[in-house]
This record gives sequence, C-alpha cells and structure tokens, in this order.
Amino acid sequence: MIGAAVVGLTASDHFTRLTMAASVIACIALWQTLRDPVVLTGLTIVVLGAVLGWGLNFYDRIWWYDDFAHFTFSLVSTTGIARLVLHRYRADTAALLLVALWLSWLGIGSLWEIGEWASDQLQSTHHSRGYADTMTDMILNSTGSALGIWIYWRWLRTPVDAASVLAADARR
Repeated sequence: MIGAAVVGLTASDHFTRLTMAASVIACIALWQTLRDPVVLTGLTIVVLGAVLGWGLNFYDRIWWYDDFAHFTFSLVSTTGIARLVLHRYRADTAALLLVALWLSWLGIGSLWEIGEWASDQLQSTHHSRGYADTMTDMILNSTGSALGIWIYWRWLRTPVDAASVLAADARR
C-alpha cells in the first residue's frame, strides 16, 4: 500500500495517479473489513504488480510484463470477486452466475483499456500501444478471468456457496 501511494504521488500522468489512489483506497477498505485470505492475496498481487509495473517501470523494461499482468490480475481479481459476492446471489443454474461474473470482468477490462486510450489521447502517455496490444490485453483478461472462475468453482467456494447451489438444484 505504501508503494502504491509513493507511485501515485510521483506519477507523471493522471491515469497512474488515479489507479494508485484507487489501490490505496481498496487496500484500506478491504483490509479493515475482510479477513478472507483469497481476497486479500488477490488484492496484494494486483497492487504489488501495479507498483512494479509503474513504479519500477516493468511495463517498459520487461517485454512480457504487461501480458503477465493482464492475465494474472484478471485471474486473481475474478477469484476474489467471486469469493466476495457469488454466495449472495441465486440463479436457476450456477453457470449463469459464473458467466455473469466473467462478462462483468470483461466490462471492467474494457473500461481499463478505454482509460489507457484516454490517457494516451489527453496526456500523450503510452499506456495503450495500439490495436494489437489492446486485443491481446482483452484476450488475456478473458482467459485469466475464465481460469480464475474455474479455480474458484473447483477449489475455493465457501460452504455457503456449495450449499446454495445444492439447494437450488434440489428445488428443480
């Protein structure tokens, strides 16, 4: 969290400042209210990865880091979000909830790419490196998210989740 604050304060563009500020706020909010190790591990990975990417310039120094970040951040974020919210909703089939989560993450990824593009247009940054980069990022977001959902469903569901699915199946 301290690293995110330092990167945000020393950043030269608004997009980096905004994302680092959101990271600090998310850290404070989630660490104060949650004790779920899956969610906290995911948040730590995302914040640390962003700090390494922008603070130590891994995005420019390591050619594969952007791809790694999109895939990994999508995987751990989707898994954490699933742990936070899926047990609160019911659907006729569990697959509907998982698809809704996957599509929601694709929407978040799209907003991220729009933010990169807008930063490039408004401040002459180089967050988005063209069409191929954006499409690769979206594919990696999609794949990481799908794998995160599968990992969640296979190994990380809470007993509340499993019980609600069994109860829904029994009602049919």
